Amino acid sequence: MSQLTFRLVTLGTVVAFLLATHALLPEAQERSSHQYLLVIALGYGHLLGAAGGALDAAVRAPLAAAFGAASAASAFVLYLEGVAAWPGVPFVLLALSVWHFAENDRALARALASGGALGALPRGARAHAAPAAVTVAVIAAALAASPDAGLLGDVFSAATLFHLVGWLAFLLARGASRVRLLALHAPPLALCAWLEAAPAAPAVLREWAFSPALYLFWASLHVLHTGLARRAAAA
Repeated sequence: MSQLTFRLVTLGTVVAFLLATHALLPEAQERSSHQYLLVIALGYGHLLGAAGGALDAAVRAPLAAAFGAASAASAFVLYLEGVAAWPGVPFVLLALSVWHFAENDRALARALASGGALGALPRGARAHAAPAAVTVAVIAAALAASPDAGLLGDVFSAATLFHLVGWLAFLLARGASRVRLLALHAPPLALCAWLEAAPAAPAVLREWAFSPALYLFWASLHVLHTGLARRAAAA
């Protein structure tokens, strides 16, 4: 897959998704809710796939894994307290995720061109200037759109879906098993579909599953984990 094809696939999918959801769901609140449902369900499949290496490491080093799990649980509790005190906290994690999306986009394009791996995160401010600029632009758009549920849903969905589709396109171009990708993404999609469709589904479980703020917490752990994994692989 060429870099041009990669860009066309990712951008084309995002644009098609936004156009389709606007056409099918003209009411802003309903549209954003369904956008979050689909994008977050796909996102959890992405996180599950990326967590495979962490599970292997946990088997090899259970004490370190237990420490990491306890640290993540403590961070989660503190994050919930922070969100309750200041609702703007998720925008900080959104900034981290958007930077990850932008940096990964460049790394994936380079890897497609070279045929190699993504490599460690580049050092130096110049290498991160473009991802930082993208991050500032997206967060500014998200903050400006925050009073409008529909616009905020568009911004969150577009940024997140761009990353998710980019990785799927990259993995398929590298010959990844379609069966394995389906196996990773099908359970979150099925669970989210059940939570949305089943009247008896616990409301609190539906709220937690579809909350962009909670998803951003797990996505931030994913950013930290992948950064460390790339550094270790390049060492």
